[in-house]
Amino acid sequence: MSKDFSKQLGSMLAYIQDLVDTIIQGAFKSTSGKNKNSILSNIKETGEAYYETYTEIKKSKDKS
Repeated sequence: MSKDFSKQLGSMLAYIQDLVDTIIQGAFKSTSGKNKNSILSNIKETGEAYYETYTEIKKSKDKS
């Protein structure tokens, strides 16, 4: 029984992590591209680069 619980818990945590990632990614994409504030635009660009790389890593692991 504990093995089934462990699998369910692990699966649930993975879905929660995916939800958090999706929300954060949406927040980065929703910021306006017309920001004159260089700090905000740098944060946005950093976030977009992170999620592009993260998506590629997830894709390559799924193929393994």
